[in-house]
Amino acid sequence: KPEITAPGGNIYSVNGAVAGGEAYENMSGTSMAAPQVTGMVAVLAQYLRENGLAEKAGVSARHLAQSLLMSTAMPMTDEYGDYYPVIQQGAGLANVNSAIQAGSYITVAGQPDGKGKVELGDDPAKTGVYTFGFTLHDLSGKGGTYALSADVFTQDLFTEDGIDYLDTATAALEGAKVSFDQGSVALAAGG
Repeated sequence: KPEITAPGGNIYSVNGAVAGGEAYENMSGTSMAAPQVTGMVAVLAQYLRENGLAEKAGVSARHLAQSLLMSTAMPMTDEYGDYYPVIQQGAGLANVNSAIQAGSYITVAGQPDGKGKVELGDDPAKTGVYTFGFTLHDLSGKGGTYALSADVFTQDLFTEDGIDYLDTATAALEGAKVSFDQGSVALAAGG
């Protein structure tokens, strides 16, 4: 968690603590982002219903909406161009227009409800090799060619008083090798 991110900082909204709800102020947090996601899902669900896309895809509208929002989310970067960690942004910033315009979406093997994410888990044997499967679904009916690429990151470390701690910052996994093979991905962690 989170699966996706929505605008939630400095949102000018009514303060519910004021009688009559007439006092507006800038607020931030989950209580500002949640209505954004709810609205996006409502608009997307209406679009899916009006165009019969969930039935066409053979999945529930909830499944398809989640898949489309996660598949089209844009990973966010800080002022230095570094990606924010997945534990802070999920798949990235959701965009309902991108989800509606999408001609395809991705699902990952073993993920319920259309979650387009990979959870690599532990590596007790310390092989540094992870494999997962995914499927690209065509909603357009036109087919297409896809250029696959991957950026591989891990949680960064910082040292304080001689002790290493996991940071919330993301660090590129140097030396990682990624290969794609007919719907599956093999990741060999280097370094």
